[in-house]
Order: sequence, then C-alpha cells, then structure tokens
Amino acid sequence: MARKILITGAEGQLGKALQIIFADNFNVLPTTKKPSKLAINNRNSMEMDITNLDSVSNVINSFRPDIIINCAAYSNVDGSEINKNLSHQVNVEGLTNLLQVSDKETYIIQISSDYVFDGTNGPYDEEDPTFPINYYGRSKLEAENILRGSRRKWAILRPNVIYSDDLFCKANFFSWVYKSLLKEESISVVTDQISNPTYMKDIVKSIFQCILLSYEGILHIGSDDYLSRYKFALNIAEVFGFDKTLIAPIYTKQLSSNVESYIAERPKHSGLKTNKIERELNITTYLTSYSLKQLKSTLN
Repeated sequence: MARKILITGAEGQLGKALQIIFADNFNVLPTTKKPSKLAINNRNSMEMDITNLDSVSNVINSFRPDIIINCAAYSNVDGSEINKNLSHQVNVEGLTNLLQVSDKETYIIQISSDYVFDGTNGPYDEEDPTFPINYYGRSKLEAENILRGSRRKWAILRPNVIYSDDLFCKANFFSWVYKSLLKEESISVVTDQISNPTYMKDIVKSIFQCILLSYEGILHIGSDDYLSRYKFALNIAEVFGFDKTLIAPIYTKQLSSNVESYIAERPKHSGLKTNKIERELNITTYLTSYSLKQLKSTLN
C-alpha cells in the first residue's frame, strides 16, 4: 500500500508542485486553510487551518498520514514585522499542532529558510550558527528548534528564493521579473542581497529523496552559484530574451527609503552551501542559468 502523505500549504508554490510529482507514488492529501475550487491533478485540497488544533486533529485523525510535509508558512517577511502574532501562529504554533496530533512514528519534513542566518558571513553550511535578523527568520528558527527537540523522525530543508513556472504565485521572484519584462516594464532590483536561488524541481526531488532514504537531519538546497537578486534578474532576461536595460540596480537601503512597506532587515549574503545534500542524497546542483533554461522549456 502506498504511503500516505499529508501536505500543508498545498496551494502554495511548493505545495502544488509536490502534489503533481508525488501523486503517482504516494497517497497524497493536500490541505490548505482556504481551498480554492481549482483541483490539481483531479485532487481537491481539504480545508485545514494549522493554527487551529481542532482543525488539525480532525484531518490528521481521519487520514492518519505516514509523512507530513509542512509547506504552510506565513512568508511575508515585512508583514511578519507588523503581524508578529500571526507569523508565530502559522510558522511556530502550526508545527506544534502537527506534532501534538500526529502519530509518534509520523515522519515530519519541515520547510525552513535561509533567513535563519544573518547574512554577514555567507555562504553557510548546515553546522554554521544561526542568527536571524528579522521576525520571519526568528519564527522559522523557532520551528526548527521545536522539531529538533521533539524526539520525532524529522528532516529540515532550507531553500532560498524558490522559483518555478508558477506565474501566479506572489512569492515567486522569477514570476515578478518575467511578467514585468514581458510587459516591457522597468524594474529596480537589489544588488546587495546574495543567494543561490532554488529551482522548484530541485527541492521537490530533494524531498522525494529524503522520503526514499528515510533521511533525518538538516539540509541546504540551492543552485551551484551565488548571485545577487539583480544578477538573477539579468540571468532571467538573458535566457528569455528580454531587454536587460529595463532592469536597474538598487541598494537595499535605497529600496527601504523608497518603499514604505519594505521594513524588515534582510540578510546580505544568505547563500547556502549544498555539499551535504549532494553527498548524502546524491542530488546534483546546477548553475542558475542552466535551471532557467530548463524552466523556459516548461513555459514554451
């Protein structure tokens, strides 16, 4: 019998991708706080609010998953500075509810973030000390620590700047750049925030490998190169044949001054070393330009 996987945040960018890829190999139950009428692979999401213990209990007790992949998150970095309570409820208490209700043998895969680091000494490996500089990062680190101390079977994946062909996802940096340049709109992109962006197919493959190998521990996932958001945008323009002159460089300090809602401090170099995931999961990492070419083939 196929193992049963419950996915939280199933209508987010990662949740949707997991449903599509995992459907052929597992018994998948997608859950989300507010299910839409749009089914993915003929599979409707079930309503579950991870901040509500009764809601979590009802769903988990009826489905009894072998594996929970927790993609649910309040990922609005600036919003987390204003709505700390909401950020904590979703990112921390939500995981606590999943742990409290699920069976002790249930394998928990937690999606974390590069924002658990302060960005002063990147790129980071899994053993480097964490020191988040914004509330979003603090909430993700608190969730990590709860899971690590839970005496449960767990894996924590830390991606950064996840991107995919989901052009309707607000959190997809690629989508914003792609749609702006497609409409020949000028954009300003920061030059002093460096990461190694994570192509969606790579993180899905990594989660699949974690399940197959029953992997336990923390893993970093990202591309094989470290580049600023500005350089990432230039890469997108080059691969897709857009006008690079539409992209203007800007410093984070300037962006904070120009955009009133841009209030959270961001790590300057939160790149993640991927040696461990390559070694222990046999995952191959690629240059961002290579992954963008793969993504382009899915949009044609």
